[in-house]
Parts: sequence; C-alpha cells; structure tokens
Amino acid sequence: MYRPFLFIATYFVFGVALGNFMKAAWMYFFSTIICLLATVFCKNKKAKVAFLAASLVFFGAFYYCFRLDRIPGTIVDFAGEQQTIVGIISDTLTTKNDRVVYDVKTLYIKANEGYKTITGKVRLSSSLEDKSQMLRYGDVIEFSGKLKLPQGRRNPNGFDYNAYLLQKGISTTMFSREIEVIGKGKTNAFKAAAFYLRERLVAFFESHLPPNISSLIVGITLGIKDNIPGETIKAVKDSGVAHAFAVSGLHTGVIYGALELFLNKLGASRKISFVIESIAIVFYSFMAGLSPSVMRASIMIMVFMLSKVIGRENDSLNSLCFSAVILLLINPLILFSVSFQLSYAAVIGIVLFYNPIKNKLNALPKYLNESIAVMVGAQLVVAPILAYYFYNLSLIGFITNLLVVPLVSFILIGGIISGITGLFFEPLGAIFIKFPGFLLELVENIVLVSSRLPFATVIVPAMPLISTFLYYISLALIFDLLSLKSEYYIKHKKAIAILLIVIAVLPGLWPFRAFEVTFIDVGQGDSLLIQTAGGKVILIDGGGIPSYTNSDFDTGEDIVLPLLYSKGIKQIDIAVFTHFDDDHAKGLLSILKSMRVKNIVYGLPEDGALYNEMLEIAQQKGIKTIQVARGDSFIVDNAVFDVLHPVKYAPFSSGNNNSIVLKMSYNGVSFLFTGDLEYEGEQSLISSRSDIGAHILKIGHHGSSTSTSEEFLSRVNPMYAVITVGVDNNFGHPSAKVIDLLEERGIAVFRTDINGAISFKIFKDNVKIYTTISGREYIKP
Repeated sequence: MYRPFLFIATYFVFGVALGNFMKAAWMYFFSTIICLLATVFCKNKKAKVAFLAASLVFFGAFYYCFRLDRIPGTIVDFAGEQQTIVGIISDTLTTKNDRVVYDVKTLYIKANEGYKTITGKVRLSSSLEDKSQMLRYGDVIEFSGKLKLPQGRRNPNGFDYNAYLLQKGISTTMFSREIEVIGKGKTNAFKAAAFYLRERLVAFFESHLPPNISSLIVGITLGIKDNIPGETIKAVKDSGVAHAFAVSGLHTGVIYGALELFLNKLGASRKISFVIESIAIVFYSFMAGLSPSVMRASIMIMVFMLSKVIGRENDSLNSLCFSAVILLLINPLILFSVSFQLSYAAVIGIVLFYNPIKNKLNALPKYLNESIAVMVGAQLVVAPILAYYFYNLSLIGFITNLLVVPLVSFILIGGIISGITGLFFEPLGAIFIKFPGFLLELVENIVLVSSRLPFATVIVPAMPLISTFLYYISLALIFDLLSLKSEYYIKHKKAIAILLIVIAVLPGLWPFRAFEVTFIDVGQGDSLLIQTAGGKVILIDGGGIPSYTNSDFDTGEDIVLPLLYSKGIKQIDIAVFTHFDDDHAKGLLSILKSMRVKNIVYGLPEDGALYNEMLEIAQQKGIKTIQVARGDSFIVDNAVFDVLHPVKYAPFSSGNNNSIVLKMSYNGVSFLFTGDLEYEGEQSLISSRSDIGAHILKIGHHGSSTSTSEEFLSRVNPMYAVITVGVDNNFGHPSAKVIDLLEERGIAVFRTDINGAISFKIFKDNVKIYTTISGREYIKP
C-alpha cells in the first residue's frame, strides 16, 4: 500500500529528535539544501530515495532548532528582576485551590519612563480571592512581579518544568497580586466562543453535582483535571484508566460517532455531514484545550470523513503519519510531550496489532474480543513510555478499562447534552445531569476499589533507552513486522524476541548498586536518601510545604516518591524524622502512606499534629517506631550511624535544636547530618566531646545565620558542605555570613538551589560527586 506520509513522518521525526540532541541549525540548513539538490540531479532511484530521506532528516533538525530559538522571545532578557508588563491573555485560565493561572502573550515591558515592545509568553499566576474577578481570554492586562525563568530538571529522573512550558510556547513565569485590566485585544471569535461555552459548562456542572463528581465530569468532558482530588487522580493512574479522564482520541471518536449516528438519522448527505462534523470536532478540540491527543484524533477523523466524501479508501497508518507531520510543523517541540508520545504510541499499537490479537481471540464474544484487542494492542506499545515517565505500570488496567471505557462514553455524551440543555433551560439540564452523575459515582467506585487491590501496579525503575529499543524490536519479531531473509532467524525469531526482552529488563531486575547518598532538592526543606550496596534504603526527612500556603502540592508525593520509584525502590528500611517541622516531616508522612516502611526513627516527641499523624500512620500500617537519643547507634549494611543528638531528657527551647544529628561512616568516608540544628544545639554537641569530625557536612537549618558557628565548623572540619535550600526562598537562606565562613576555610560548597540534587557515590577506592543541574562529576580519591 502506498503510504507517502509514513515515509515523510518517519524521517522528519528522526530529524526533530536529532535537532534536540545537537543544536546546529545552519549546518542542518545547508545539509538540507545539498541533499535536495542531490535528490533532483541524482539518476539512481535508490540513491534518490536515500537523499530525499536525508533531506527530511536534516530539515526536521533545522526546523526544530529554528523554532526553538524563536520560542523564548525577548522577554527572557528581563528575567530575574521585578518587572511591569503589558500583555494579552492568550488562552483559557486554569484554577487550583486559591490560585488562578493565565497564559499571557507579552506586548510591552515598562522601561525607564516608557514602554518597550517585547515578544514571548509568560505563565502568570495570582491569588484567587473572588471568582467573579477572574480574567478572560482576550483581556489586555498590566501586571507586576518578579519575572522568572522556569526551573529545569532538579532531581535525577525528575520533571523538567522548563521543557514542559517551552512545548507550550512559554518561556517565563511570574506571580503577581498587581493585575489591572486595561482593555480588550483582538481575539479569534471561534476560539472565544469555545472558551465561553467551556466556562459555562464548568459552572453548570459545579452547580448541579457534588464537588467530587463535578470535578470528574469536567475532566472527562473538557479535559480539566485541576480540581479532581489528589487521591482520585492517583487511583485513576494506578487503575490504568488515566486516558479516560483526559480528553483524547477516545472522546473525540465518541463525539464523532454520536454526530454521525444523529446526522444519518436525519438523512444528511455526506458533504453536509462532513462540514457539520468537522466544525463540531474542531470546536470541541478548542474547548478541550487543543492537547496533542485531541488534535491528532481530530485530524485523523476529518481525513477519514473526507475519504468517505470523495470515495477513497482511508489508510489509518497514513492518516496517523499525516497528522503527526501537521502537528510537528505547527510545533516541533510537541514531539517531546508525554501526551503526544502516548497518543501516537497507542494508535500505532492498535493499527499494527489489533487484527493479529483479535484473530487469536475468536472464541470470545465480539465485544470482549474487540475491546481486548484494542487495549492489548495499545498497551503493548504504550507500556515502555508509561514506565519511562511514571516509573510504574498498572496491572489491573485491562480489567478496569473493560468496565470504565463504555461508561465514560455514556458519561461524555450525557454530560455534554445535559450541559448544553442546561444553558438553554437549566431545570431540564439539571434533570438530565443526574444520569451521567450516577454513572460517574459508579466509575469512581470502580477506580478506587481496583487501585487498592494487591499488585494493582508494579514499580519500574528508570530504564536505559536501549531497553526500550530492544523491546520494540522483539515486538516487531513476534508480530512479523520485520522482513527476515535468513531461514535460521525466521525459525528462531520468537526465541530471539524472548531473549531481547530478557536483556531489555535486566537493568531493572539486577541494577548496578553503589553506596549512594543523595541530597534531594525539595525546595525549602530537607530530604536525604541513602542507598546501600546491599539494597537497603534509609530516608531522612521528606521535605514539605507549610500548611498555611493552602497548596495541594505534596513534596513527598510529587518529588520524593517519583525519585524513589525511578530508582526501583519499593521499600524503605528506615525513615528518619529529624524533627517535626513542615519542611522536613510533612513530605515524609506522604511517603509512609504510599510506600512500605519497616522502621521509623525519631528523636524527641512533640505535641503537634505532624508527630501525632506519624504515630497514627505507624499504628495503622504496623510500622515499628524507634525513639533515639545521644549515645544510640545502629548499623545498616556496614554503614555505622551514631546518634549524636538530641539528649533524651533535656529538650532545648527551640524545636530546631531538638533535631536528630546522625554521623554516618562507611568505607572511610563520614557524613554529618544536622537537620535544623542551630547554635544552641551545636554548643551541646561540642561540649559532649563526641567525635563530630566528618568529610561531608550537611549545613544546619538551610544555611541560616543562626547555625554553623566558626567553632562548630572547626570541630567538624569538613572537606565538603551541602546546603539544602530553596530557590529564591523568603528567608534569605543561605546567610552570606555562612557562605563566607565556608569559603574562608576552603570548604567546597554544594547547594540544592544552584546544583539541584547532589549525590555522593562511594566506591572501593574513590568517591564520585554528581550534581543534577550542572551535571558535573567530582572525584575524591
């Protein structure tokens, strides 16, 4: 079958990936010209094809670099300072608890006595105090605040917020309380109408359904997941039905199917149906936020409808590749979007493997046969991508999808019909919404129950890309997608495929282990991960956001837990609470709830909510709690931990000074972990005559001026100091006085706000130090 866009998309995608790997725009440009000329003048047919393929690769690389250079705009030149900016809201807003977020296309920036023209987009967030005062698409606003560059990856295998925003064309961020509407800009009427209907539907759902159900129906119908409770979101992912709660090809296909059925009943011609359905699908795509999966599905459906109008056979694979080329021409950075990759991987799996799987399941009833073939085909290709980004796979997903997907189809159609009816005649819409609301309660229960089943998910550590490549080669062998000429390989292809899969999963089953200490970047807080060569895990603190921020961001769940999963950690042997401040203990409580923990170590008890919650979780989950004090010690895989503080029956006036202080020694290398210890606690350590000397010192209380006295530093005499501190924190940490003191003594300083996570790997004859942001490696003999 002739598939020109399969050829174009394949090499164009390789080119975009090459451009991301190596930035050399003009080299790619001239290479494209040379290859195109060679294509025109070369007379050998095979050589022509090769030169054409090469020109597509080089053009893809050039186009990526060209677009990447222009996305940030001139706005980035003004980052790092307080700025006053004029811009136009270019997209629909999102809300989360007490925050509202706008994407703003910048127009001017205040400079000296006037305004200067600028380009680029800002992700603007503000406090949400009154919903009636929220801004709208097209509003021209003036706002002030500190303009920042988004943070990149700050922890091993962590989330790259900068890359995520660049994929959306956004290069800077700002939080502002000073926002003023100064006019109305030119807008796209079609887009404005879609956003208006979206807002009206959200308001209708929220006024006629309970909060938990309304947040789910908003997620299913419009792809807005901001207000879905964190527990439900986690359950949705663990049960393998996340695609049903994010507008995707499933949703677009359901809407197309419903419209097709309705217009057929009315006797509409194919041309009229094509026009009406195309407008409806594009309109819905705008309402759903134009995610890559929605745009992909919309293009494919319109190509399919057009083929029916002109009487041509539609080829799904060619249509899929056509849609990919269109999307990458619109935005080549979208190739690295998780949504793009999952959407295309799922469809490729269905296109390639649906029929072979269906044919092997002929004995099953038709619905079961077809549903399983779709799900298995999609999951075979999607699984490595899910594992790569999220470090776990749902084992229960095959069953929950059979139950949930049909219900979601009815909920989607019922929700949209009810919502639109409610906008014209609210009492009737309020009656109609009861049906999808009832189905959603059923879906919620299915999801929550299935996610709690034993072995609902399996943790998959971060795997090398070669493992993914070998896995896909094995799939191609199993399903006869590779042309093999050798009779030996044809005869043994399944054995070869199994061998490739075994090789692919070996890094996860038997990972290389060294003794490693990682100072995790949790912002303004502490979290330290210790992994022994024998596979034991000690986690000291877990960071945390103070309760007064009213944020649902959970440091333990959103930063520490993914890091643990990426390292294949399924169990924590010892969780240490140095003390019970929010920025140390709150995230660790989340870890206790989500992961198996064998022992909890803490110092002095406190009369506070976090301490009581720790005891409650330990009792519920049967975790052993151990109270320690000065003079105690324990050994884990030849690593000796001496408890140097606190004194058991002599609590200090400050909770920080009651922090557990641990000295860890392994293979001749020693660490001193000081929690939030301040001057009073340091004096206690000095006077105790304990051996507090160490090669690596975790600076107390984030480098505060109340810690790290000169006398204490002299006694410890470290080679390296690590300061765990948040970027642009409100406390002025670390103190210039502490930094000067460390520099005067010639101590090498690592800081999580500058270096991201810092890892010390201890080998037999050396220590290697890795920093996440700079990527540098230091070796201590």
